[in-house]
Amino acid sequence: MNFKTCMVLAVAALAFSYSAAELNAATPELVTVGNAGNAADDTGFGAVGYNFKIGKFEVTNEEYCAFLNAVAKADKHGLYDGRMNGGPEDWGGISRDGAPGDYTYTVRDGMGSKPVNYVTIQSCMRYANWLSNGQGKGNTETGVYTFDGNDVTAPDHSELAKGKTAKWAIANENEWYKAAYYDPKKDGGAGYWRFPAGSDYAPSANLNTNAPSDAGSFKDASSPYGTFDQGGNMWEYNDSQSDGKYGLRGGSFYINDNENYMAANVRYDVLSAKWPNYGFRVVQLGGDASK
Repeated sequence: MNFKTCMVLAVAALAFSYSAAELNAATPELVTVGNAGNAADDTGFGAVGYNFKIGKFEVTNEEYCAFLNAVAKADKHGLYDGRMNGGPEDWGGISRDGAPGDYTYTVRDGMGSKPVNYVTIQSCMRYANWLSNGQGKGNTETGVYTFDGNDVTAPDHSELAKGKTAKWAIANENEWYKAAYYDPKKDGGAGYWRFPAGSDYAPSANLNTNAPSDAGSFKDASSPYGTFDQGGNMWEYNDSQSDGKYGLRGGSFYINDNENYMAANVRYDVLSAKWPNYGFRVVQLGGDASK
């Protein structure tokens, strides 16, 4: 093998490593939620007829920043908000430099593992489309969610779960609820807890602290399936819709949020808006998640 060939292979290997690193930075870690066919609890939520995977953590600034660098050099869909660069309370975690068409994004020091905020649910859906379309230059406008101007068509999650190819979406309310509160190994038989840490008592969580925390900081407060921060840190969008509003659950770091906001019986329907204490969590449906 001559020197020129070695150099070409070396450069290709470096490019592959760089691409793999970018991919890992953008892809949320998942846990499996099995026990398909479980019943709902007395709130009417939680029944899911298929196995699925859900984000172990809320989507972080590092993950969302990789998405912005891939698809938002012009940012014609408003995926970035200026308050992500700190904001008045220094809650945001992503900086932007450059001019339209040549924007670049950087995670602010110490903010990479904190959940992304100041996102609309449409931005979250576009992130899910991008994951489903292979990342990189993947399309944000079609895929799991189909955008037509200001209108968006959401998928049937049960149909996605039948697919041979894994697809990404924003957790719907039943998926979110099951991952947070259902315990297949609960004493006395499978059932639901009041709080999202395998307990009927409020767990330690990032509530009323006035600052987001790193994902998974409360290591003793995981759900029975292994998710973190479904109570506290950020209120989380789900893609269940009612009269133009979307579901919201979980409580947040925001001042005056209290432990009762984490409870299974507390939910809201809200308009899509960029708030410092709203974030999201993804699910993966189909593929090996369906087994």
